[in-house]
Amino acid sequence: MSEIGDRIFELRNDRSPRLTQQELADRAGVSLDLVKKIEQGVKPGSLPYLTRIARALDVDLGVLVGKPTHLESVPSSGGILALRRALTPVVEDSGEPAPADELRASVQRAWKAYWSGDYDVIAAFLPQVISDARQLGAADILAEASQLAASTLVHLGHPDLSLVAADCALNAAENRHLRAAVVGTRSWVLLNQARADDAAAIAVREADEIEPTRKAAPEAVSMWGNLLVTGATAAARAGNDDEARDLLQVAHGAAVRLGKDRNDYNTTFGVTQVVMQRVDAAVVAGDYARALDVAREMPQHNPMPLAARSRHKTDLAHAHAGLGRYADAERLMLEIEHEAAQWMRYQPFPRAVVGALLNGRRPSPKLRGLARRLGVR
Repeated sequence: MSEIGDRIFELRNDRSPRLTQQELADRAGVSLDLVKKIEQGVKPGSLPYLTRIARALDVDLGVLVGKPTHLESVPSSGGILALRRALTPVVEDSGEPAPADELRASVQRAWKAYWSGDYDVIAAFLPQVISDARQLGAADILAEASQLAASTLVHLGHPDLSLVAADCALNAAENRHLRAAVVGTRSWVLLNQARADDAAAIAVREADEIEPTRKAAPEAVSMWGNLLVTGATAAARAGNDDEARDLLQVAHGAAVRLGKDRNDYNTTFGVTQVVMQRVDAAVVAGDYARALDVAREMPQHNPMPLAARSRHKTDLAHAHAGLGRYADAERLMLEIEHEAAQWMRYQPFPRAVVGALLNGRRPSPKLRGLARRLGVR
């Protein structure tokens, strides 16, 4: 947390005229005491408060939480610059494009890499997939590949380019259900730009437009439910806890209607996802006891992909830390590193939790080692 406090201090002072702590607190609609404690590294700011502070400083949320802006390795082909060229082409690619079946297979491999946190692999070959799909006129392949690019670029700390990718996907999507999945991704991109109200609005609007009938196909129910969950996530971060709860209650009904978790258009939805986001909403609201109570409803055997499972465990660790249960929080953070070390290195939230644990008590050697590996002071 001291890193976030340092960034706020620098952004506040690097202005003309300089912003005082009181002026920042007034602009963000938070207390002076909160700004002081975050800058001192004493208090971990919740996501809604950090979002307000980022907006008051006129920066993306990622600037505060310190998302990485580069891949861990330098790719021999592809990479961030190649993704930018593929998403915003100036001249047409003159090479021979790969067949559509091969491109679809590449997109599926890339999604598997995404859910395991292997963003270097995605960036290596996704630019060519996007270029080939555009050259072939394969609209839905282009939409899926661009959607995946948008999701990946968020983790790599490129929010503006990720929105370009999401818009590219939205313009290309012809299938109604794929479009719903892309809108969900676009909402998440906006959320990472500290635009929680906008993120909630587009997800809920799309959910209203595709609300399924009683006899609708399961995939229609699944995509609708996912948009409700996405809208709830954004509403929680906008500080609208009641709206988030209402949306999640409706989403729970959709999940029960399905009877089992589904994965349509690389978008998961079911009871597992609803419980996970109910926990997340409670954590964002600072109701840590509620978060841990809801977590007990998580199905014991669930199909949650590695990245989602790790994110859920981070929420639980944050809740335990908030209740002073530091040993439980530390255990979960070490589990995440053991299971998903590569994913963890790209995520600001686990780093923030580790930082809070360092400030919360005398840290153990294992926790200090984890902090050192993550670059947390």
